[in-house]
Amino acid sequence: MADSGPRYPSSSIVDDFNYGSCVASASVYIRMAFLRKVYSILSLQVLLTTVTSAVFLYFESIRTFVHESPALILVFAIGSLGLIFALTLNRHKHPLNLYLLFGFTLLEALSVASIVTFYDVYIILQAFVLTTAVFFGLTIYTLQSKRDFSKFGAGGTGHGCCRSPSFLRIHHL
Repeated sequence: MADSGPRYPSSSIVDDFNYGSCVASASVYIRMAFLRKVYSILSLQVLLTTVTSAVFLYFESIRTFVHESPALILVFAIGSLGLIFALTLNRHKHPLNLYLLFGFTLLEALSVASIVTFYDVYIILQAFVLTTAVFFGLTIYTLQSKRDFSKFGAGGTGHGCCRSPSFLRIHHL
């Protein structure tokens, strides 16, 4: 089996890991791997929040407990701040930072789930399910995509952010 040559250009992969370089200036392979990692983590966070909120909304005993214990939200908030501080201190310690991120996500999911118990079940779950579906769709697209959208830069992002709400306003008002 013949070697087809290096997968990456010889100088780009070395330059991508220099101190002070950012993902935006890295090679397309590094940028795509970074996007895949970020979208995967975000999708799992949204899924955990959706599942936790669904459990809190559908089990009456949990809803009653949350309504009778308003200090829970404060405990979750203080725990989240503590984990953010711990994440800042341990950001370069690989397995530990993922465990801390999971703990932070869980506490945030619990605080969101506690808050949504005070609202209408169907509207909240519809919002969560739609958000989760969009995130999973974007993640699947990112995982399989070979396109590089960096040529659009901040202008494309700004345009997309401005057009989305106007589209919703036109079609739903």
